[in-house]
Amino acid sequence: MPSKDFFRISAPPEKSETRKRKGQRLTSQSPVWLMIIAGSILFSSFFFASSLSGQPQRINNNRECLRCHGLESSLPPTLKIDETTFASSAHASLSCTDCHLIQEKKTGPLPHEKIIPTPDCTASCHRQDIKGEKGLGPLQYRDSVHGRAYLERGEKEVAKCWDCHGQHNIKGAAAPDSTINRLNIPRTCSNCHENMAVVIKYHIHREAPYQEYRQSVHGRALFDKGMVSFAAVCTDCHGVHNIQGVSEPHLMARQPATCGHCHEQVYLTYKESIHGELMLKGDPNAPLCVDCHGEHSIMPPGEAGSSAYYQNIPRTCAACHARPDIMKKYGVPADRIATFIESLHGIALEYGVRGVATCVSCHGAHNILPATDPRSLIHPVNLAQTCNQSGCHRGMPESVARTKIHIGPAATKPGIFFYVERILIILVILTVAITIIWFIPAFIRRTRLLTRKRR
Repeated sequence: MPSKDFFRISAPPEKSETRKRKGQRLTSQSPVWLMIIAGSILFSSFFFASSLSGQPQRINNNRECLRCHGLESSLPPTLKIDETTFASSAHASLSCTDCHLIQEKKTGPLPHEKIIPTPDCTASCHRQDIKGEKGLGPLQYRDSVHGRAYLERGEKEVAKCWDCHGQHNIKGAAAPDSTINRLNIPRTCSNCHENMAVVIKYHIHREAPYQEYRQSVHGRALFDKGMVSFAAVCTDCHGVHNIQGVSEPHLMARQPATCGHCHEQVYLTYKESIHGELMLKGDPNAPLCVDCHGEHSIMPPGEAGSSAYYQNIPRTCAACHARPDIMKKYGVPADRIATFIESLHGIALEYGVRGVATCVSCHGAHNILPATDPRSLIHPVNLAQTCNQSGCHRGMPESVARTKIHIGPAATKPGIFFYVERILIILVILTVAITIIWFIPAFIRRTRLLTRKRR
């Protein structure tokens, strides 16, 4: 109830007594009071209308939109919406204008003057991490290789929310026909990553990642064996909304810890190896999982196309161990691959002898350690056991096992294999010499005999 002083100031003096009566209303004889009320209403209406004119309005009736944007309309196909598809999507309960903001100014034949065509999915809805899990928040898109290209540089070809999740057909990841269902993720990514125009423009270093993945051990597990929950897909290795470019120093897809999410025991073994120690120190030359096994085209080690196939292992190791510039840094001779190829093991491998020793047979695969480490397979204490494995050299004396293996032509301290090689060379020379010595007299005798018969 307003105070008496308020009424006394705002009302004519002759009516002040009347206003003191309880329950009486203001009458038409109160011009000042009415002017104040009318002015307040007018000002409020003007302010409210002004605020509305600058903000997008929301039209909650989707059927109004579908009058023009339905499948039977004459609009271009990109502007037509399938009502049934939208009704079965995750956004079925939303209004069109929850995503497509419209300026409510009707000028011309259209029912709206301007549409804000690009929805901001993180403006009001998708602001938090998905299911509370860190690293999955859509806001991370802004700092990803896709987000920086689109939001900072205006590159329209890069992936945006609707390119991966769909437009009016968005469904949760559990739905079989969802574009982000694990079974469908490789195909979704391939829409851009196997588009040659996109690949060339952005210098993407893999031209057909989907085709490579489809033939890989991961792809076959996903598509052929139905291991949807276990087979690695694009987002397991590259990330979801926080995908980074190949030039990033700590690219998720190249981190052994990423592979360790599935291959945990292998990762723990690798971390203890000489390669793993270098990786943990941040050494750029440290061999990572993808350096030995490949990226999208990873094959089982028992298949000839695999970089870990027994005949391909020397070539795989040579990528680092045949480079003098890298090996010099660590004090390792760069001729190890060449001397292996010239050895009995290398020659047998070249001829496809299965079961012959390769690099990993002696040095290990994920557990490679320097020869000075007592845990190493090639430590002097362990050499005899290493050579005896898989029934290769049963009962080999330790003295023989400790003989130098990688022996080059200029070796100053030759071991038993050096002498065996020299003996074989001498035997070959003697055999050829004896053959020649035997052949020349026989040839002369035969020639003389033929000459006599002709006479």
